Amino acid sequence: MGDIELIVGCMFCGKTRELLRKIRIELAAERNVKLFKPSLDNRYQEKAITTHDKENLVAIPVQSTEDIYNCLNENTNVIGIDEIQFFDDKIIDFCLEQANRNKKIIASGLNLDFRGEPFKFRNSNKHIGDLMPYSLVYHLRAICTFKNENEKICGKPADFSQRLIEGKPASYDSPLILVGSKEHYEARCRKHFFILKNKNVK
Repeated sequence: MGDIELIVGCMFCGKTRELLRKIRIELAAERNVKLFKPSLDNRYQEKAITTHDKENLVAIPVQSTEDIYNCLNENTNVIGIDEIQFFDDKIIDFCLEQANRNKKIIASGLNLDFRGEPFKFRNSNKHIGDLMPYSLVYHLRAICTFKNENEKICGKPADFSQRLIEGKPASYDSPLILVGSKEHYEARCRKHFFILKNKNVK
């Protein structure tokens, strides 16, 4: 049986850096590795997985789980997936199936969306939490960068991704997916995580 390793946490907690570290270990062990990223995440490079501080490895951009199937071969030992929350829910069965075929899956992704709710896969009510019971989970934390009136950051452990629109917290009914970095998001602790709910949301 293979393994599923899942690296989760909020924005800026080092998920992608940890994914690349693990993938480099597999490459050093001379395993046949295929590394994938969702094609919609083109923040830094189209054909590479890149951390916020520009560390990177070449990866295959794909639009769906089916595209990953089409890129594999029998010699693939390790499958790396970045930003797994952006895929369709077939990715759950894909990971389980490949692990049953003695493949190793190493994936990273947001466990919570900008509302502080489980991040749902595309067009589905299933979410990344549905994959966790079958995985070895590494839950990383960031540092809360909320600044008080004296411009001092909070500095406490952060588990939430605060989406900001023109410097203010996004409303609950904002689109689920907005690919971005420090221009749209900050890591926040529970005390400093805010969601503006509209009148129709209870």
